[in-house]
Amino acid sequence: HVIVVDLLLRPPPHQRVPTRAVSMSTEGCVDTRGELPKITKGKINEMIASWTAQTSEPFISFEYFPPKTDDGVAKLHKTIAQMATQEPLFMDFTWGAGGATSTLTLALSTESQKQHDVMVNMHLTCTNQDKELCDAGLNGAKAGGIKNIVALRGDPPKGQERWEVTEGGFACALDLVKYIKANHGDFFSIQVAGYPEGHPDRITKVADLGRPMSAAEAARVVDVDGELHVCSDEDFVKEMAYLKEKCDAGGDVIITQLFYDFDVFKTFVAECRKLGIKADILPGIMPLNAYGGFKRMTGFCKTRIPPAMAAKIESLKGDDQKADFLEFGLQYITTLCQQLVASKLVSGLHFYALNQAERTYQILKRLGYLQDPTKPRLPAKVDTRGEQLDVVLELLAHIEAKGGNAADMGRVLQAATAAKGM
Repeated sequence: HVIVVDLLLRPPPHQRVPTRAVSMSTEGCVDTRGELPKITKGKINEMIASWTAQTSEPFISFEYFPPKTDDGVAKLHKTIAQMATQEPLFMDFTWGAGGATSTLTLALSTESQKQHDVMVNMHLTCTNQDKELCDAGLNGAKAGGIKNIVALRGDPPKGQERWEVTEGGFACALDLVKYIKANHGDFFSIQVAGYPEGHPDRITKVADLGRPMSAAEAARVVDVDGELHVCSDEDFVKEMAYLKEKCDAGGDVIITQLFYDFDVFKTFVAECRKLGIKADILPGIMPLNAYGGFKRMTGFCKTRIPPAMAAKIESLKGDDQKADFLEFGLQYITTLCQQLVASKLVSGLHFYALNQAERTYQILKRLGYLQDPTKPRLPAKVDTRGEQLDVVLELLAHIEAKGGNAADMGRVLQAATAAKGM
């Protein structure tokens, strides 16, 4: 219980001195977008509508995942403070498979919104966990003033190949979207996931099609460990129909899986609009950091790598080519972002920051969107208490009942205490 005491003895978030900058050159940091709109913080769908009514320039947003250690959490808060200088429209925090990081996700979300004066978009997965935990997450978010939820099915926990429906729980993200709307009305802006190549579960071996690929299939085919995979046209139609169901049930904004093929994204957007899906579609942008990490992530997500990009990546996989790999990655992602913005298909760019600022900053600088990250930024005092802060403490009982540890309980208690202004 020492961790709990230590957490509660720290200064309240609004009394902490904000971190100033990352260690990178700030020379030439000019945001060519000009003066950015002043948006009232709230629901993301309403913020996007307000932004696009005032400018045709793109907004930016960032996504983070909960670290595994207290030191990692402290470092992430420094990174968030630094990246908040870029005036992102919102910041995402992921929710671990089966609710594995639920307590930390809620604590990070609640504290970051108050401490760093940013609008938070909290992920919530619904499978491999009981409905009780989803309720605790939603009630805790609502109590902490979190107005934005990313409703996801979720991946299976580590070591488990397939996801499972928990008895009395949810079977899919659509169930969660419907549940949120039924129990919380319009309090939350609900974001849903979109998969330009098709959901990984529906991307299977081309050899199993039993026929030649269509032109549409060939355009989104994926190489997985040297074997071609694709979401068949039949399954892609089902995927798009399911996405429309999620939006019709209450999904306000679509955030896509990472992708590296602009044409695949363009086709995905066209298919959405053809079906009458009117939700804003935000492209998920993941920077390239290292060959190994890139291969693992794109393999796990079954992401299409255009042939020219794949050939270049393979030519830069040596340990002595790391600098060249990074430079190619920066060039490629910058060009992809430029294509997206020029297409007028998107209102913003959503960066998977991987809990660090440097690579995203380098891309923003090349795009001409980087504001000086060394400028002082004192977060405004914002009341994010929501309707009843005491609801946050519901999660403590759930953690204790599930055998949660002192660090988990301390983080949630800290977030509740900070939001109460104690």
